[in-house]
Amino acid sequence: MDKAEVEYVLITVKSGTEEALNIKIYKNGILARRGCGGLPGVSISGMSFTGSSHYFDQLMNSVSQQILDQNINHEEQIKTGSLEYLVAFYGLSSNGDQGERAEWTRSTGLRFFMDEGTSFRHNLLGFADGFAIEAMKLTNAWYFDVVMLALENMRSDALPEQTLVNAPKTEAALNKDFQSYFEQISKKELPEFIKDKTYADQAGQPHFIELDIQGQSITYKFGVKTA
Repeated sequence: MDKAEVEYVLITVKSGTEEALNIKIYKNGILARRGCGGLPGVSISGMSFTGSSHYFDQLMNSVSQQILDQNINHEEQIKTGSLEYLVAFYGLSSNGDQGERAEWTRSTGLRFFMDEGTSFRHNLLGFADGFAIEAMKLTNAWYFDVVMLALENMRSDALPEQTLVNAPKTEAALNKDFQSYFEQISKKELPEFIKDKTYADQAGQPHFIELDIQGQSITYKFGVKTA
């Protein structure tokens, strides 16, 4: 598959049947993500129509033609538990849609389905792991805003107008996601996630976020933004 043909990148990481990460980045500006790469998985998901290829272009800078010339589907016998990395590239839609409803005619990718205790090593497995980390870093600030909208019903002024968020319906499940999310994200990067942003409540009143990070402990509160 030629690099110029790629219009959609899918990245997933699974442990057993539980999905730790699912990221979709489209050239047409659609951005979607669920999870932070760890377990328990964070079930809060978001999708934004950014109208820009910024995220896609940034991510594809790390992809060489040599990567796209590979098409690996490695599977091994599972003895204890499974671990799966998937990085897939799609392009050339046959139905005129370049988003979720596209019918892609070209694809390639890397899939590694392994036993938890595997001794398997491959340079492209290292690429898949690093690529997933890069995609998370690229979308972390956006995903933080998705999580704030899901958990607190506070909307960041940096979120695209066309943003959809899906979150658990029960308080217990939301609390579980809260714990998992803040355990898995980088504490030192949190201040960057909220830099120069305001968060509006349901009445439209803008607020700022005040963080208190003590070691691995994180607390935050919203304060009313004054002119």
